[in-house]
Amino acid sequence: MTTAAKAEDLIALTAKLAALAERDVTLLKGERPAALTQNDNDRAALTLLYGKAMSEFKNKAAVAALPLPLQKRLKETTERLHKAIKEQTRLLARFRHVTEGLIKAIAETVAAREAPATYGKAGYVVKPPAAPRAAALTLNQAV
Repeated sequence: MTTAAKAEDLIALTAKLAALAERDVTLLKGERPAALTQNDNDRAALTLLYGKAMSEFKNKAAVAALPLPLQKRLKETTERLHKAIKEQTRLLARFRHVTEGLIKAIAETVAAREAPATYGKAGYVVKPPAAPRAAALTLNQAV
């Protein structure tokens, strides 16, 4: 297979990965992160093929040997992929932050509920200190 044909394959794989990442971004913007699992097999297969195809172009000499229009298409497609991955990463970090906050709030509520009652000087029940002990927490997700 010629270098130009390998570059065409790489461009096609890069475009497919970019489209997949852009679809993920759309799902995340629609606040449906659970739907990301639908594309797991495609994502894994494309990533593996992309890694193999990229190994052909590790050095700059291989890319420099390509015709200029092919270099330009490769660069544009790669930039599209990087842009989609950057946006995807940003949105995933936002969801992770929100999820961690929810889990922390639930754990603190469970810990406060299970804390033993404490009595003050006048014999009244006082609020226990914040998070006196760690509590086990299990979350089940219905699909």
